[in-house]
Amino acid sequence: MFGLSGQRLQQGFAELGDLTGRTLEEIVAAVGSPVSQSMAGPGQTLFQWQSGSYHIAILFEEGLFAGITNEDSGPLPGGRKLAQGFAGLGNLVGRSRDDIIAVVGPHSSFSVTGPNQVLLQWQSDVYHIALLFEEDICVGITHEFAM
Repeated sequence: MFGLSGQRLQQGFAELGDLTGRTLEEIVAAVGSPVSQSMAGPGQTLFQWQSGSYHIAILFEEGLFAGITNEDSGPLPGGRKLAQGFAGLGNLVGRSRDDIIAVVGPHSSFSVTGPNQVLLQWQSDVYHIALLFEEDICVGITHEFAM
């Protein structure tokens, strides 16, 4: 199923739901073959799927799902409104991920940055902000800019 549109690939992963305990073969049967694979450590392999603006990188240990290391769905619509939503929140440090998402909507990208750390990014055509979270609490803005 190589060549699925980004939206269809993203939907395919959403339909799979929780990937815990799944094998690479099960995931490939549902969404098609990855576009790349690389060794990540002893017994670990990173597989990546990409189509259009959607990208997901999944780590497998001994052939079983071990975690999503990165997922990006591309630019979000409504950049000015997104920037206004963040401005209205004021200081983001100490706020929960759920509180922030309730105001500005879902992020467009996340990356695992360390144990219990994740970088969430909201990107649009005119605004971009990246927040670092430990557990589910914002510890700071890593970068923010308007275009």
